[in-house]
Amino acid sequence: MGGVKKFVPRPAQEALIKHFLTHDVAYASASMGLGKTGGTLAAFNKLYSSGESIGMMVLAPLRVCNLVWKDEIDTWLDFKHFRVANLRTPLGRQAFIAGRASIYLLNYDSIPLLVKLIEKRGGTVPYDTIVYDEVDSAKSADSKRIALLRREVPRVKRNWGMTGTMMDKLVDLFAQFRLLDEGERLGRSFQHFKSTYFHKADYMGYKWDANDGAKELIEKRICDITITLRASEWMPDMPDAVVQDVDVHMTPDQLSKYQEFERELVLELKSSVTITAPSAAALVTKLLQYTSGAVYDENGTYHCIHDLKLEALKKIIKKTKGPVLVVAIFKHEQARLREAFPNAVFFADAATLAAQTKMLAEWNRKEIPVLVVSPFSASHGLNMQWGGSTMVWMSLIYSHRRYTQMLARLARPGQVCNVDVYRLMCPGTVDDAIATILEDKRDTEDRLLSALMMLESSRDVGLSIKPPEEPDFNEEDFWG
Repeated sequence: MGGVKKFVPRPAQEALIKHFLTHDVAYASASMGLGKTGGTLAAFNKLYSSGESIGMMVLAPLRVCNLVWKDEIDTWLDFKHFRVANLRTPLGRQAFIAGRASIYLLNYDSIPLLVKLIEKRGGTVPYDTIVYDEVDSAKSADSKRIALLRREVPRVKRNWGMTGTMMDKLVDLFAQFRLLDEGERLGRSFQHFKSTYFHKADYMGYKWDANDGAKELIEKRICDITITLRASEWMPDMPDAVVQDVDVHMTPDQLSKYQEFERELVLELKSSVTITAPSAAALVTKLLQYTSGAVYDENGTYHCIHDLKLEALKKIIKKTKGPVLVVAIFKHEQARLREAFPNAVFFADAATLAAQTKMLAEWNRKEIPVLVVSPFSASHGLNMQWGGSTMVWMSLIYSHRRYTQMLARLARPGQVCNVDVYRLMCPGTVDDAIATILEDKRDTEDRLLSALMMLESSRDVGLSIKPPEEPDFNEEDFWG
C-alpha cells in the first residue's frame, strides 16, 4: 500500500484525464481497477489549480462516497490541498452552504438532501463540475431521485459520468446520457428513444428488442463524448480471477424436499396472469435461501435446513494460506457464520466511517484472517487487493453488475497473485441457474426472469412474463 506519495498517472488514467479535460460533458466506461477515481481527481486538480473550476460535486453509491474518494485523496500528495465535505455529516453540510470545500461527496439516495441544501443557499451551488460515479446507478428513466435532481439541481458547466460496468442492455444507456447532456444525443423522451431504436418483442409490449443496426446508430450518437477503457487492453498483466465451483451435495432427502419447495413456489404464481420482476426476485431469492442452508418464515425468523456450505467453507479456509474474503448475501448467512467462525471479522460491524476505514486498513495489512462482507456494501470501489487473494461466495447474487464489482475488490492493480474465487454450489438447484445467467451478462430483470423460466422449463404452468423497465423494489430487500 505504501504511504502518501506523488500521483503518477498510468497510461489508462492519462487517457481518462485528457478525455475529461477536453470534454465538459463526458462518459467514461473503464474497467474496474484502471484507476477512474485517481484519474478524475487529477483532471479536476488541473482545473482547480488553474482557477478554471471552483469545486466538484461527486454523486456515488454510499460506500464509494464514504470510503473510496476520501481514501484516494489521502493516498496522493497531489490532492492533499483539497478540502473535502461529505454532505452526510453536519460539518459537510455546513461547508456546502458556506461554499468552503473543494470537493463535495454525496450518495445517490441522498439527492433530496442535496436539493434542501441548495434551497438554503438560495438556489445556487458551490461547484461547477459534477461527477456521476457509477453512473449506471442512474440507468432508470423513471427514477424519482434522478428526476428530482434534473428538475431542482442547477445544471453546471461540466458533467462527467463514469462506470466500471457499462450496460450490455442498450436501453439502459438512455437515462445515463440524458443525465449528462440533457437529451442532446439520445433525446429527452424515453418512449421516443424506444420507438426509434427498438421494437416490441411480445404482443403485449412488455419487452423491447433492439432494431437491426440500432447498436451502431446509438454508438454513433454518443461516441463524441464517450471513452472506453478496457483492462485487457491497458493492463494485460493484471491478475486473473480464477473461478472454481465447489459442489456441495445435498442428501437425497434434502434434495427431494428442495425440489418440492421449488415446485410449490412456482405453482403459487399460477393464479397470477403475469410474473413481474419483484415476484420473480422473491421466488428466486427463497430458493437461494434454501440452498444456502436456511429460510425465513413470515415473521422474518430464519430456520436452518443444513450446514453443508458452512462445512465446505471450513475446508477451504483450512487449506488456504492467507486471508479469506467471504461474500454472504443473506443476513442469516452472516448470523450463522458468526456461530461457525467466532474469530471471523464482519464488515457490517463497522458502523462508522472511521471504523470502516480502520477495518479496511487491517485487512490490507493481512491482519484479518477471515473477513465477511456483503456485496451490497462492499462491491463498489473498495481497494482490498493487498489483504488477500481468496474469495468465497456462500451464495451467488443475480446482479451481474454487483457480482463483477465484487470480484474486482481483489482482482485489481496491486494484487500480486491470481485471485481464487470459490463459489459454493448445490448441483441441480437454483445455484446452477443463477451461475448460468451470470455468464450471459444481461440486465438484472431479464436474468431473474430467465432463471425463473429455467426452473419452470420442465413444467407448463401457463404464465406470461412481464419484465418492467424499472422494478419497483429495492434489490437488497429480498436478501433478508
